[in-house]
Amino acid sequence: MSTPKKKVGDRVMITAGQNKNKVGVIVDKERRGWTVELEACPREGGERSRVTASFPMVALVEASTQTEQAAGEQAQTTTDAESRVAEVKTSQEADPTAQGEAESKPETLPEGGQDITKMTVKQLQALAKQRGISIARTKDDFLRIIKEKNPEEDLERLKGKTLFDRVGELHISRLRSKADLLRLLQAS
Repeated sequence: MSTPKKKVGDRVMITAGQNKNKVGVIVDKERRGWTVELEACPREGGERSRVTASFPMVALVEASTQTEQAAGEQAQTTTDAESRVAEVKTSQEADPTAQGEAESKPETLPEGGQDITKMTVKQLQALAKQRGISIARTKDDFLRIIKEKNPEEDLERLKGKTLFDRVGELHISRLRSKADLLRLLQAS
């Protein structure tokens, strides 16, 4: 489980240093850490002070209300999208001709009905993830590409760091290309 990200406006507690256990609000993010405006302390004259604490020395106490509102909007957007999908499915069931047309389309169409050959790389990557296909190239992919670029290359010596050094030298992307993703998605 990932920890929530801290951002400006969040209520935090400083966990180390001279201001340990003091609570405040993040007002700025700097290269070296968070700038936190500490809550007024009656023992110190009731003045608010600003301190800079390194990133690991700040613990989230309460996320800002913007985060909660954004989460609510995200949930609403998800609900709206699910209801639209349900409406489309219902309309397809009600109209048998539309259902027959969907069945006669080639297998290059994903669930959304869009032709995958016209999809962007990002869309293809998302679709591959949904179908359980890795978007990262495998060792075999790298060896195949290196063999295509340099047929005389000795592939037996390319292992581990040597392989990835050679991949870097040849400027081979570690992610699959659009053509690779199309080939794998059509095969699945």
